[in-house]
Amino acid sequence: MKIFLDTSALVAYYNEDDSSHDAASQVMNEFLTGKIPVTKFFISDYIFDETATVIEYVLRKHDLALQVGEALRTSPRTMMLHVDEPTFEASWKLFRDTRDASFTDCTSFVLMRSLGIQAAFTFDSHFKKAGIKTIP
Repeated sequence: MKIFLDTSALVAYYNEDDSSHDAASQVMNEFLTGKIPVTKFFISDYIFDETATVIEYVLRKHDLALQVGEALRTSPRTMMLHVDEPTFEASWKLFRDTRDASFTDCTSFVLMRSLGIQAAFTFDSHFKKAGIKTIP
């Protein structure tokens, strides 16, 4: 199964003080042990930016931001997707027509649908509202 990694899950997993940390850790363990089968993780450059920024400026944990960034950049199990012009335009159209999702969420939805990514590891309810299968 292809899994899209969202900021909410990444921050929860790497931040031990996050209220969803235990749930995120359990899901990640299920990915790593094969209980939830994963063929590939996907992340967008927008999610990368958002994750590093939240860890750096909200949590004030520079070293953790670097650790997470390097892990995402170098993991052989994770593919970085880039928001190109057609994806940007489709995301902007979706954002204009949607009142309940951020622009970054819209880029995630467009990328997932265009690439046939089956589910998102997220704690963000906007994914479910958009009709995307979410884990947990």
